[in-house]
Amino acid sequence: MTQAMVYFIGAGPGDPDLLTLKARHVISQANVILYTGSLVDAKVLMPARADAEIHSSQGMKLGEQIALMRTAVNKGQMVARLHTGDPSLYGATAEQMYELDRLGIPYQVIPGVSSAFAAAAALKLELTVPQGTQTVVLTRLAGHTPMPEAEALRSLAVHRASLVIFLSVGMIARVVDELYAAGYSGETPVAVVYRASWPDELIVRGTLSDIVTRVQAAEITHQALIIVSPALDRKTRQDTPRSHLYSAALDAPQRRDTTAIVALTRNGTVTGRRLQEVLSHSQLYAPARFLGKDEPPDVLPYTVSVRQVLQAAFQEHQALVCIMASGIVVRELAPLVRSKHSDPAVVVLDEQGQYAISLLGGHKGGANELARQVASSLGGTAVLTTASDVQGLPAMDLLGQEDGWVLRRQKSLTPLSAALVNGAHVGVLQEAGSESWWPQPCPANLIRYPTLANLQEASPAAALLITHRQVPKEFLQTVPDTVIYHPPCLTIGVGCNRGAAAREILAAVDRTLADARLAPQSVCCVATIRDKANEPGLVEACRSRGWPLHVFSRRQIQAAPEPPNPSTWAQRVLSVPGVAEPTAMLTAGNSHLVVEKRKFPNVTVAVAKKEEKAQ
Repeated sequence: MTQAMVYFIGAGPGDPDLLTLKARHVISQANVILYTGSLVDAKVLMPARADAEIHSSQGMKLGEQIALMRTAVNKGQMVARLHTGDPSLYGATAEQMYELDRLGIPYQVIPGVSSAFAAAAALKLELTVPQGTQTVVLTRLAGHTPMPEAEALRSLAVHRASLVIFLSVGMIARVVDELYAAGYSGETPVAVVYRASWPDELIVRGTLSDIVTRVQAAEITHQALIIVSPALDRKTRQDTPRSHLYSAALDAPQRRDTTAIVALTRNGTVTGRRLQEVLSHSQLYAPARFLGKDEPPDVLPYTVSVRQVLQAAFQEHQALVCIMASGIVVRELAPLVRSKHSDPAVVVLDEQGQYAISLLGGHKGGANELARQVASSLGGTAVLTTASDVQGLPAMDLLGQEDGWVLRRQKSLTPLSAALVNGAHVGVLQEAGSESWWPQPCPANLIRYPTLANLQEASPAAALLITHRQVPKEFLQTVPDTVIYHPPCLTIGVGCNRGAAAREILAAVDRTLADARLAPQSVCCVATIRDKANEPGLVEACRSRGWPLHVFSRRQIQAAPEPPNPSTWAQRVLSVPGVAEPTAMLTAGNSHLVVEKRKFPNVTVAVAKKEEKAQ
């Protein structure tokens, strides 16, 4: 180690044994040690040399700390500056480094174990769950240190990633409000870890609806992390697919939008050729001895075992039609089967083409529809075993798929479907989107209600909500087996001053939606006047959220119905009665506003709703 140097050291979350070997070595050699008071366990300082000067930075101003470092370095001494966790996270090191740079004092940084990971370890939690979330967000609420508007917790939370929230347990009620505003339900699991890895470590578990009370009862006001993650849901953890590291297939599936037709016998190969003529984007795999020498590129001979062909096709194609005994298919594909949400469609067909059996991925994978198509083309019979198809009921996991409906509370799909097929009371509220999914005739146990209050009062076994609104936590507590779909139907009209930043525009839109209890997932587009079409902030705001930007000319706005709140400014400057309200209505195709114009310092926002045309 170099003398006459300042070392910023990550002292870890608390447990002295979590110090890195490099950090321990520097502490043992340093002439001067500056540590963050009670936040660093005194045992961390035990390796220090007997003649080391040890100072607590608690109560010391920045200038005093820098003067101490400068004096030591000028004497040719080594300085160890200890920070809790890892110095790169809320370590307040940037100000110190700036001063050292200004004074020409050399320094290095030694990373440490963050309390974020110590808390995850205490919870025995993997923050990245296969097919749950692969992203971890480390953030905090605004306190003495403000937060950029684009980094508001409600904005970050909409990604449904694992959230590790620092320095906010004293404001946990605000955290809960932000998560509700982002669309989280009251049953969302939450964990609070106090002094992770310390001897007095404490873990408080709860849900969004009761975590405030639990934390207050435990008298936790500081030195704790709040963790919100799909990984905390015990059912989700039990149902988590195996990672590819432990899967039977060595490579992650990279499936093409094609259908593999796999034949095993001579007659099966003949049937496969017939089927290939009607299935677009299909490839026929057949034993080489049953094929000619000059086959087209989409006919692939094989000489290896059928197991290898089936397993390779399972990984490469979105659908498989296997012309062979179903027992062969079951045995050979069993090691690769993971989840109905990710497996391809698998249909088994006899070699005469009489029966097409939907074996795997009936709804989500599309095997039921593929079986119908195969049977129809060959003059056979489709064999479906999914209860909803047998009873002529809608597939609850496929509603609005072609129209871009956003599914929430996926874990409730199974109990909802079970209630429907078993004849239990299923309540429905539909406020948006096409109603073409409704079965005819409608089963007696699928009951529609005019309002959410009526549905909640009926207290059904399960519920289906198709809505552009946020769903109150009280409803989800009453009917926990609720599935929510958000059809894209909300049009956002935006007017803005020149130079308005993207973060300011997004903050205005988010606030408008949150205050009106509207679901961000139902936003389908943003609209404005052509004069603002190239405004950088507006363009960037739409790009960041994936919202199309619809633009209207002055003439189109002038010809539109009079907005509820005409703008004298817009009339004087742009010769139109407004921007936000008229463009929202024009995009929606009606004159009804869900939210009338709201004014912010540099932005105006209005919201309209597209109505489905009668079927």
